[in-house]
Amino acid sequence: EKLDAVSFDNFIAQIDPFKNDVDVFDLSVVKFISPAALVQLSATCYALKEKGRELKIIFDDPAVCSYLARAGFVSILKSLVKFEPQDIEDSIYNHLRGSNPLLIEVTKIEKGTELPNLLNKIVSVLRHRLKYRKYDAFDVATVISEICQNTFDHNKSTCGFLAMQVYGKGTKRFLEIGVADYGDGLSKTLQRNPKNKGIKSDLAAIDFAIKPGTSEHDDPTRGTGLYHLLEIAYKYEGAVQIRSGEGKVRYRMDMRQGWKAPVAYIPGVQIALSLGHKKRVDKSDKDDTL
Repeated sequence: EKLDAVSFDNFIAQIDPFKNDVDVFDLSVVKFISPAALVQLSATCYALKEKGRELKIIFDDPAVCSYLARAGFVSILKSLVKFEPQDIEDSIYNHLRGSNPLLIEVTKIEKGTELPNLLNKIVSVLRHRLKYRKYDAFDVATVISEICQNTFDHNKSTCGFLAMQVYGKGTKRFLEIGVADYGDGLSKTLQRNPKNKGIKSDLAAIDFAIKPGTSEHDDPTRGTGLYHLLEIAYKYEGAVQIRSGEGKVRYRMDMRQGWKAPVAYIPGVQIALSLGHKKRVDKSDKDDTL
């Protein structure tokens, strides 16, 4: 009943759409969908559509249908996918897009000019809802910015997706940010640099990519995004999942552990970040813009 960054892989493994001729995503029993799952499913549908597939997504719960419309998922996919029920109405929510400070609707990312407004919203949530210090919030936004840049810098003729949702109240609040693309993936991207030719699997590529300075470019200042993502998650005891191709690693930073798993193939890179509430240390910080 819950579709999130973890359970998404069980769901996708059952149909394995890039190996089997299955074009229907049956989510009729789903009662909850997280931002990471929304962007993963968006990237999956875009990749399959490029292969000429005729796709259908089935839902049942009216509350889920309404959330998918409000969260921008329907508008992102309605030109590619047939929804069932067919009367899912997203246009009634168009005027609300961007109005909820605790939500970033599923957003297509194709160029850097689209990022500042999204990053400012993330900073605002971290500062005012989760009580992060200004520069800690900026650190998170800087890492998210680089990860989003990678979705179009490292790929041709594809795009990325970003979504965010804040859950809970008070000190129990936490956010989840999902970023996904359907491009070449970590292994192929890193192997463009001759120094990285030893990478033999998607899991190995993830291990390699989280080291500082790992990049398709022969430049030690590049390739710091995933390394800093883990550093931030360690610092704030969050959780990170990195998925690429047929490999996934999930890191629980409060436990200082990571779990590797082979998964059903999806092109590109998909990342989920969860961060919880922190006490603000410097209450004099006023500037919330990047």
